Order: sequence, then structure tokens, then C-alpha cells
Amino acid sequence: MQVKVEDVSPVEKRLAVEIEWPLVAAKLDEAYRELGRGVTLKGFRKGKVPRNILERMFARQVEQEVVQKLLQESFFRAAQQHAIEPVASPIVDEVEMKKGSAFRYSARVEVRAPLDPKDYDGVPLERPAPVVTDEEITQAVERKREELTEYKKIEGRDTLAASDVIVADVKGELAGKPISRDGMMIDLSGLHQEGVPGLGAALCGAPVAAKDHPVTLMLPADPEAPGEVREARLTITIRDAREKQTPALDDDFAKDTGDADTLLELRGKLRLQLLAQKEREGKDELRAALIKEILRRNEFPVASALVDRQIEATLERMAQGGFDMRKHMDEARLKDELRGSATDQVRAGFLISAIAEKEKVEVSDADLEKRLAEMAKQQEKSVSRLKAELQKEGRFEPLKHHLREEKTLDLLLTRANITPKPEADSPSEK
Repeated sequence: MQVKVEDVSPVEKRLAVEIEWPLVAAKLDEAYRELGRGVTLKGFRKGKVPRNILERMFARQVEQEVVQKLLQESFFRAAQQHAIEPVASPIVDEVEMKKGSAFRYSARVEVRAPLDPKDYDGVPLERPAPVVTDEEITQAVERKREELTEYKKIEGRDTLAASDVIVADVKGELAGKPISRDGMMIDLSGLHQEGVPGLGAALCGAPVAAKDHPVTLMLPADPEAPGEVREARLTITIRDAREKQTPALDDDFAKDTGDADTLLELRGKLRLQLLAQKEREGKDELRAALIKEILRRNEFPVASALVDRQIEATLERMAQGGFDMRKHMDEARLKDELRGSATDQVRAGFLISAIAEKEKVEVSDADLEKRLAEMAKQQEKSVSRLKAELQKEGRFEPLKHHLREEKTLDLLLTRANITPKPEADSPSEK
């Protein structure tokens, strides 16, 4: 086999391959023998059909199979011999197969660009100062109150109040369009959007056991049709009605959270939690800024096949998260808009990996066990069970790769020139 390799670009090579006829003939002989063992024709015993008859009847099929085998085997050998690491399947063209002549073809294949990372030490970065405001702590306290809120059957009154939450069937017309929703949850306080603006407030004073209760609402104006009257004419049948009982903001509430004995102590602990969260977010921002800067300092191309794969992975993650962008936007346009960020993600992965190789960054068993223990605690699982699940789902090796990236970035952060980022004055918890 003879192979010529041409560099088309830093991320693409062209291979011209030639295989001498004796090897091709041997492959054809093997294919016809295999075919002959299974063919049954009238007038011939099974396995005894002459070769010339097989060729007359099955030549096209056999040659196609042999061509595919020759392509697969020869390309694999050629890539090994010339240290080519494809990142996608090759594109084969100019295939030539004639009896008595060498088998020839050419193939274009995408590869990784050569990469020698540079200028990744001493990167100037600004670290944002983590600040926790009184308002943020108050919001955290309110979230705790929501967690401890009880929903009890309404007793002692026959009409709904703003403190109630109901489950109801809603039917009628909404801005001229029919609506029919069963089991709709409506918070009459209006704190949680009920799907129909103003419906919660309109139901205050309605019977607790309302059936086909009529409600008429004037809806907010449609910005695309100013001046047009928008109205909702609905009937409401209540399935269940509960009174929302939110705990008072006192020391008893703090004790019920299990986190503190007094409200002041709870606010202090929430402040520390929020501060730790902001410090983690600040570190993530530093890592993102670091990646952006070292990518700017290390220009190199990546294969389009890898970018396409990254785009598909991004779309798939979004769809699994409940938001399939392909249902809301032309797919070609969507992929064009994602191409820039996907290219940066692929480049970042290659660059960080190359820096890890150069700096000899490795993930130890202790690093891995520590991360598994953290994940197991969050998911309330044993480490052994979590590890088995990750291995079964093929996520164990990606976890190790992610840890190596984190260690590499943390190493670069220790060498970066980090200065405090100026923050606007904001009130903080005293």
C-alpha cells in the first residue's frame, strides 16, 4: 500500500492511497468464496456455483462490499503509519477500481491543529469583591418561610381570601380565544403568576366550593395591537382550596428551620452562605475571564466537525432541560448563532488539555474520591453507588477530565496577576 499525505489546512489533510492489484484480487476471491457458500441456484449443489456465474449475477454487490472493506482497512493503517488522529469520519472521493489495476482513492480528513500553548502565566484579572446586601438576606429568609409554609383546609369561612391557594378548572374565552385548563393552581395573593393576569385578585370573595363561578377580566393591552380591547370571560370550578399559613418572622421560626435558635443568628448564617456562594461565583467568573484571555493569546483553528458536534450537544442539553430551541427557531439560523460560542468551547477544551499536558497536571485518586464524596452528599447517595452509576452511564471518565481542567485552571489562577475589582457602594448586612 502506498500513501501520500497532503496538508490542506492546519485542521485538514488529504490522503492519496494506492493498493496493488494482487491484494485487491485476494479480497475479491475471499468475498466470492464467502458468497458461494451461502448461494443456492437451481442445477447446482449448495456451495458449488461456479465463480463466473457468481460474477455475472453478483459482481456489483461483491465489488461494493470489497471497496468498503478496502477503504476501512487501508484508511486505518494509513492513519496509524502517518500518526494521523481523525476527529471525524473521512470524506472519500475519486475511488477507482479496475480489474488488473491498483485500487486508488483519495480521502479528506479533519484533524486537530498542532498546539503548543504559550503566554498563559501572569494573566491580568480582576476579582470582584463578594458583597451581600440586606435585601438579599431578607429574600433568603423569605425563601425559608416559603419552605415552612403550610397549606391547610379552609375552616370557619365560606369565601376565598388573598391568603388562599386553589386548584381549579378554568374554562371560557381569553382575548377571543378558547381556554380550557383542568387542575390549574392559582395563588390568590398574586405572588406567583397564575397564568391569567388578575385572576387571583378577582377570585377573592368567591365561594370556597365555587362551581362554574363566572369571572370577567380586562386583560393588559397587547403591545402589537394597541387600543384593542382584550377581555377574559371565564367560569371557575374549584377542586381544592387551602389557606396558606406562613410562619411569623420570630425566633420560633428560626428554630423551626433547624439552622439557628434566633432570627438574628439565622440572618447571620444565611449571610455566610450567600457570601460563600458569591465567592464561588466570583471564582467561576475568574476562570471564565482567564479562559477568554488565554484563548486570545493562543490563536489556532479547530475542525468544523468538532464545532458541529458541540452545537448538537448544546441543543441536546437544552432540550433535556425542557427548552428545545429547534421548536422556536429555524435550525440553520440557530446553529449559525451558536457557532461562535461552540468554537470557543472546543478551542478552550483543547487549549486547557494542552496546558495540562505541558504542566503535567494529573488527577489523583484522592482528588477523585473527594469530588465523589461531595457529589454523593449532595445527591444523598453512597460513594460506591454514585461511582457505579457514573461508570454505567459513561460519565466517570468525563468527570476525571473535568477535574483535570479545574486543576489546570486553578494552577493558572495561582500564577495570574489578580487585582480587586472596584465595586459600586451597596448596603451590606451589619
